[in-house]
Amino acid sequence: MKRAIVLAAFLLVGALVASALPADITYSEGDTTLKLKNGKQQEAQIGDVLNTGDALRTGKDGQAELDQKGVTIRISHGTVFTLMEKSQAGQTSTVLSVALGSIKFRYDKITGSEPQVRTNGAVAGVRGTEFTVFSGADGSSLFAVDSGQVTVESEGKSVDLVAAEGVEVPLGKPPGDKFTVHRDQIDYSKWNEDKLSAMLSDPEEAMTNIETAMAAYEKDTGDYLSQFNDYNARLTQERANWADISKTKGADEAKKYNTDVVYPLMVQTVALGLNVRYSTLAALSLRRFVAGRMYVFLKAQFIAGLDSARWTSFLARYQALLDGFEASIVPQLVEADI
Repeated sequence: MKRAIVLAAFLLVGALVASALPADITYSEGDTTLKLKNGKQQEAQIGDVLNTGDALRTGKDGQAELDQKGVTIRISHGTVFTLMEKSQAGQTSTVLSVALGSIKFRYDKITGSEPQVRTNGAVAGVRGTEFTVFSGADGSSLFAVDSGQVTVESEGKSVDLVAAEGVEVPLGKPPGDKFTVHRDQIDYSKWNEDKLSAMLSDPEEAMTNIETAMAAYEKDTGDYLSQFNDYNARLTQERANWADISKTKGADEAKKYNTDVVYPLMVQTVALGLNVRYSTLAALSLRRFVAGRMYVFLKAQFIAGLDSARWTSFLARYQALLDGFEASIVPQLVEADI
């Protein structure tokens, strides 16, 4: 029932809320795959267009470049990029999601309405013209600014970066200290290997970070869903009132009631449904690209000792994470997400 209700809101989103600006694929080489929001997958080609909910994935030898009306997005190998939306302060805003890998963003000019950039554990507000985002195997994030300013936020704390500054954000924790970084100085592959090694050497700490981040996404999903259900019930009632007014008081009164009451309530309901969707997909990204990959890597590491205390301890926490995910997030997913 919940899934059907929220899915109806997603359909309303398409009808009532302007979609995020599409992104055109202007360059593609190697293993690059486009996954559309309807679940269909295809080889990415120059000229293809990403719309809200679409994702681009590059393999070990894949690279791509997107143009989003003045924003150049350079996607490196081993990267997962998704074009998303959320509602903020009554407006729908674009969110550029980097679930894994490395992406450089370059803006031709700053207008004040730039999209946010999110990773599995951090969000960046953009006021910079060129910067790079790294999203690691353990859920950590690293932001490096070449020009302009970028504000990075996690766990209720934020840090402002200017040119030649960077910051690392561990999953489930606030941003660390700023450091000096020069253009293209960071080797993503080396940085990511170090993060993966650290995660596998201390799975207890890694799981704690994943649990913290997942709990936040589950709470957001639940809060937005509760509000959505309340607004949707009110919307259903007001639509019934509108129908009665149309029958008893005529078209003019019905039109005024729709303008003053029904339509504003519909927009609010749609915005809440949009945010349920956003939080749900953020949780799915964390489950798929961090927790799930950790499970695979650790199982391979312990394959000869699956009865060891470290493996069984991790497995118990991992199963608990999955149980919570199944209860709170899975009911909000649609078939195309799987």
